[in-house]
Amino acid sequence: MEKTGLRAFLAVILSMVILFGSQYLYTKYYKPQNQPVQQKEEVKKEEKPVTSQILHFPSDKKEETKPIVKDVKYKEVVVENEVFKVVLSNEGATIKSVELKKYKDSNGNPIKLSSGQIPAISIIKDGKVDYAKIIFNVDDSKATFKNSTEAVVVFNWSDGSISIKRSFIFNKADYSMDVKEEVSGIGSYYVTLGEDFGIFDKTNAPHWGPVILKEAQRIELNPSKIKEPVTYKEGVKWIAQEDKYFFSAIVPVSKAQQFVVLPYNGNTLIAAEFQDGINQYKVFTAPKDYDYLKKFNVGLEHIVDFGFFSIIARPLFWFLKLLYSFVGNYGIAIIILTILVRIPFIPIVNRGQKSMQKLSELQPKLLQLKEQYKNDPQRLQKEMMELYRKYKINPMSGCLPILLQIPVFFALYKILTIAIELRQAPFMLWIHDLSAKDPYYILPILMGATMLIQQKMTPSTADPTQQKIMLIMPVVFTFVFLSFPSGLVLYWLVNNIFGIAQQFYINQKIKKS
Repeated sequence: MEKTGLRAFLAVILSMVILFGSQYLYTKYYKPQNQPVQQKEEVKKEEKPVTSQILHFPSDKKEETKPIVKDVKYKEVVVENEVFKVVLSNEGATIKSVELKKYKDSNGNPIKLSSGQIPAISIIKDGKVDYAKIIFNVDDSKATFKNSTEAVVVFNWSDGSISIKRSFIFNKADYSMDVKEEVSGIGSYYVTLGEDFGIFDKTNAPHWGPVILKEAQRIELNPSKIKEPVTYKEGVKWIAQEDKYFFSAIVPVSKAQQFVVLPYNGNTLIAAEFQDGINQYKVFTAPKDYDYLKKFNVGLEHIVDFGFFSIIARPLFWFLKLLYSFVGNYGIAIIILTILVRIPFIPIVNRGQKSMQKLSELQPKLLQLKEQYKNDPQRLQKEMMELYRKYKINPMSGCLPILLQIPVFFALYKILTIAIELRQAPFMLWIHDLSAKDPYYILPILMGATMLIQQKMTPSTADPTQQKIMLIMPVVFTFVFLSFPSGLVLYWLVNNIFGIAQQFYINQKIKKS
C-alpha cells in the first residue's frame, strides 16, 4: 500500500515530462508534408466535404492566368496608421503586405506579414483566381488621416456585365480593416485570406495554419491533413490563419453562405462564400493580444488558446499583467505570481509533508509486516491499513498537494509559452527575451539542481532502488527544459526554491517536536 503513493507521484511527474517534452518535440521537429495524409475526424457530422466545382483547385500546378487590363496601370497604395502599415494592390484589389510597427523580428525590423501566390482577400470564382489578376481602378484620395479619423481606399472594376467595387476603411489605432464590397453579375464567389497570410513563424508554433471559431468552439486544422475541401456553415463567427503570436482573420458582418478550408499546392486556403450584393466584413492582421481582441466582442480573443485549463489560465494571465503594470518587468512579475500562487497551497503541502514524514518513520514496522505476511497478500493489506489507522496516516497525502497544483501548473505553463506579452520581454542580466530559451542554459541547470535538493530534503517511503530511480527525474527535467522559454523555466525555478524553503521549515518543526 505504501507504494501506491509513490506510483501516483511517479505517474504525475512522468505525465508532466511527457506533456512538456511532446510540446517541445512537436514545435521543434514537426514539419508539414507536401503530400497530405489521410485526414482524421476533425469535422462534425454536419460538416461534409464540399463537392461543388467551385472548390476544385489545382493541387500542384501554378495557375496560368493573364491579368485583365483595361487601360489601367498597376499601382500599390500604402495606408499607415499608429499600429501598422498596409500595402494594397490594385491587382485584384488585394492586400499585398502588412507591417506591424510595435513588433520586431530578430534583426530589429518590423514584423511583415504577406501571402504567397494567392494574395490576401483574393476573389475566387469557379475554382479560378482570375479576379485576383484584374487591374482595378483605384481612388486613393482619402488614403491618409490628414483631415479625418478614417482612411478610405476604393477599388472599382467593370466589364459591362460584371462589376466589383471594394472599399477598405481604416481607423487610426486599430489592426482591423473594414471591407465593403458591392458586387453584381458574379453570383456566388469566395474571398480567401490567401496563402499563409498572417503567419510569420511556423517553426516554434504549437499550431500554425487555419483555425475557425464555430459557436464557442475553437477548431484547429492541420495543413498536412487537409486532403479535400471541408466546409462549415452554421455558427461560424470568424475564420483565421495563425502562428504562435500573430494571425489574420475574416470576421463577417454580412451573412456568409459558408466557410471552407481546402488544400492548395501542398498548403491550405481558407475562404468565405458570399453572393451578389453588398457584403461587409472585417479583416484583422494583428498580434494575439487578448485584451485588444476582446474589445471587439466577436470572439476574436479565442485566437489566444489557453488550453484545457483556460478557466484558471485567464484570471492568472490577467493577474500577471496587473503585476507587470506595477513592477514594469515580466520576469519579476512571474516571480511574484509564482509565490502568490503557492501561498494558498501552504497548509495542504504542510500536512502532506508531515504525513510523509510519519510514513517514513513507520517504514520499519511496514517492512516487518511485509516479512511476516509475505505469503498472504490479503492479510498484509489488512494489517497495513490497520497500521495507517492507528497512526492516523493517509498514504496518498504526499501526492495530494501535487495533484491539486497540477491544473495551476498547466495553466501557467500555457500562459508562459503563448503570451505575446513575453515575446522579446527582457528580465535581467543575460535574459533578454523571456519567450526564448536561456542562451547559456543557466536557468535550466539551476532548476534541475533545486529540484534535486528538494527531492533530497523530502521524506521518502521508497526503498533505496526506487529512490535512485527518482533521482533521474531532475536530470530528465533539466534536459527537457533546456530549450523551453526562459520565462517558463524561471517560474519552475522559483517554484522549486519556494518548495525548498517550505520543506526546510517543516523539517525543522518536526525535529523540534
